[in-house]
Amino acid sequence: MLAVAGIAAGLFVAAVPAQAAQTEKPQVTLAKEKPTDAGLMHWSCGRAAPADLDTSGGHETTEAANMRVGSSTVCQKAGLSYPGQALDYHCYTLEIEGEYTWTYVVNVETKVGGWIRDDLLNDNGSFIQCPGDTNF
Repeated sequence: MLAVAGIAAGLFVAAVPAQAAQTEKPQVTLAKEKPTDAGLMHWSCGRAAPADLDTSGGHETTEAANMRVGSSTVCQKAGLSYPGQALDYHCYTLEIEGEYTWTYVVNVETKVGGWIRDDLLNDNGSFIQCPGDTNF
């Protein structure tokens, strides 16, 4: 099946294959929108855990992942989470550098809480932003 596209009264016509929408799974980008001051918002190392705002379920890591006391690899490790261990999401924020998003999680099995970078989570982390991010 072909789809035809034209410009201004048919001066240019191109035939291109039509997409089979029912047979192909669309690609979905799960990246979160960064605020305009992205490099300024984060969760400081050692700060108290954020409120549990995310009620979704079915979360785990894609590989062994460090849980940290803030939203950056410069923060100390609080624990470790492995694939197959259920995680309770609270909310997300940015890292200090503003490059990646991080989700605060509690490992349901070990009861340890900490921040995990979203690209290490099976579903790209929470989509609820933490209120009260630290601003410089």
